[in-house]
Amino acid sequence: MPALSALPERTLRTLAERAGIASAWTDAFGTPRRVAPDTLRALLAALGIEDDAALADTPALAPLLPVDAARPVLEDLPPTLRRIRRVRVLLEHGGIRDARLVPEGDGSRLDAVLPPGYHTLDFGAAQTVLAAAPARCFGPADALGDPHARAFGVAAQLYGLRAAPDRGLGDFGAAADLARAAAAFGAHAVALSPVHALFAAEPEKYSPYSPSHRGFYNVLHATPAALADSADVARCARAAGLTREFEQLRRAPALDWTRVASARLALFEALFQRFDAGTLGAAADFAAFRAAGGSALRVHAEFEALSEYRVRTHGSVARMPATLADASASGARAFAHTHGARIAFHAWLQWLAARSLAAAQAQARSAGMAIGLITDLAVGVDPAGSECWSQPDIMLRGARIGAPPDQLNAVGQNWGLTTFSPFALKPSGYAAFLDVLRASLRHAGGVRIDHVMSLLRLWLIPAGAEATAGAYLRYPSTDLLRLIALESWRHRAIVIGEDLGTVPPECRRQLARAGLLGLDVLPFMRDGDDFLPPERWRARAVAMTSTHDLPPVAGWWRGRDLDWRSRLHLFGASDERSERRERRRQREQLGRRLQPKAARAARAIALPARVDAAIDYVAASPSPLALIPLEDLLGADEAPNLPGTVAEHPNWQRRYPADAADLFARPAVQRRAARLRALRGKTR
Repeated sequence: MPALSALPERTLRTLAERAGIASAWTDAFGTPRRVAPDTLRALLAALGIEDDAALADTPALAPLLPVDAARPVLEDLPPTLRRIRRVRVLLEHGGIRDARLVPEGDGSRLDAVLPPGYHTLDFGAAQTVLAAAPARCFGPADALGDPHARAFGVAAQLYGLRAAPDRGLGDFGAAADLARAAAAFGAHAVALSPVHALFAAEPEKYSPYSPSHRGFYNVLHATPAALADSADVARCARAAGLTREFEQLRRAPALDWTRVASARLALFEALFQRFDAGTLGAAADFAAFRAAGGSALRVHAEFEALSEYRVRTHGSVARMPATLADASASGARAFAHTHGARIAFHAWLQWLAARSLAAAQAQARSAGMAIGLITDLAVGVDPAGSECWSQPDIMLRGARIGAPPDQLNAVGQNWGLTTFSPFALKPSGYAAFLDVLRASLRHAGGVRIDHVMSLLRLWLIPAGAEATAGAYLRYPSTDLLRLIALESWRHRAIVIGEDLGTVPPECRRQLARAGLLGLDVLPFMRDGDDFLPPERWRARAVAMTSTHDLPPVAGWWRGRDLDWRSRLHLFGASDERSERRERRRQREQLGRRLQPKAARAARAIALPARVDAAIDYVAASPSPLALIPLEDLLGADEAPNLPGTVAEHPNWQRRYPADAADLFARPAVQRRAARLRALRGKTR
């Protein structure tokens, strides 16, 4: 077959479709679009596909096959195994079942009903693992033990929480404090911003949605008290000369990630020295953690140690030479051989973070929460981070992920992130996907999957191209959804799919069938020009007043997001006038919905009362879980993040006004929490 550059357009489009790249799509405005040939060529090259041979069926048996537990159908079996009729299934928890394979369509159906789990399918000459999945995910009704229950919870930016003593940044101990305080008012969940590993050596990279590795934790959120009592920690801080620094960080009006990282890591080093010397206990637990973490933990710790060295000697983690380009490179192996102590420290930090998160979830559950902590799984990772360095062969290279143009962003979005290549998932037994999913579920009662459409398709942009010059790349959604359902039940954790933006209705239906909860957010719940009444919201979605990318209710009403965009010159004068006019119209519409009897006197209604009414409005939906951002419970008006900005706006730097344990002592928060308890306590 000729090179990609010489392929006729029809052949090129056929090859792209076979590779899972949509050569045509429909935009958010209903307009059909055709992907440019140059984009198709660039994306095929980025996927390593030059001709049909790269897409030929592999003769090898995949190491893991996700199937429906009630009706296991095996597809893509090698020709040598398709003729086999009798097999054995070695059940995960013991026992053997003899079964038959019955031809069905292009595959074979296992004539057996399996319990959910990971079972070994023995063909005699070959074996594979069957991931037998239940029909749907574990849900709020399962957690609450009541199919009619309507629970509520709180959504919080973890880094913004405060604890006593406060050391400049919210940690898992502060999350536990918030959970206990919220549980006293009947809340059953605390949803947190992502807790993925960032760049300990480059704290200026602090966006929680641009992580280094999703399979590990941000060590800055580790709680020193998870290892030592407060007196021990205070002594270590004094000995390291950190007491004054922590006091200044506590008083700072905004989070200074660089100073906080320096101070907290210095404290952790002091604690590690005592731990390494045997002064602090739990050495056996740490040894078991390292053994269980295996090569993945070791390689991530190597990356962290190497990153420190590269920042110290070259100023950055990016642009490593070929000898350090990935974990298997010669220079990387030599570095690991000579820096064992530093690698042990970074493994210890992961242990402390995991131990802290587990303790926070245990405290949330013991306080009465049926769900507890809900983590957040980011859609992708920084290409210069640990996840790519650790396993370069399974990541997308030469392309970035983002979103096409829509009503909110006319030029589309390039997030500067990458993620797994769909072609590497099945041959590797979905191991990397399962690793990051399990990390999010291991110490939590639920997970929110950011941009859940990534399970079905992703907007892929060639390196260096504009976001508009992309195309959709298809993912093995059936397999991924089965694995999510299986892991959801194994961890007894709910799954929320962030399905905002351009999402075809059939995709939402597929996610709903798998038991993933969608996300209904007040500003987007519209039917044409009007807002949907609460009873028309989805019963299979989590209801929210706002998200981290939107202003809280008070800020939306005041137009704080528009003020910021005007100040930062993010739209032209005509656009600003149009958007402010539209916001005024939307305020009038929402005001009539929130306070229908007071519509004529809308201007006389105080802003706090509007916040109360908005929370009540969301609480009245049929959703099994309403998550109210802490910003709205507090009546705040600034958003955690302003999309389209980096340093121009204080993204991911705002802190809450009091210790997490004391936030629910505020009258306004108590009033709103009490109303939520009353409204959500009713059954449908």
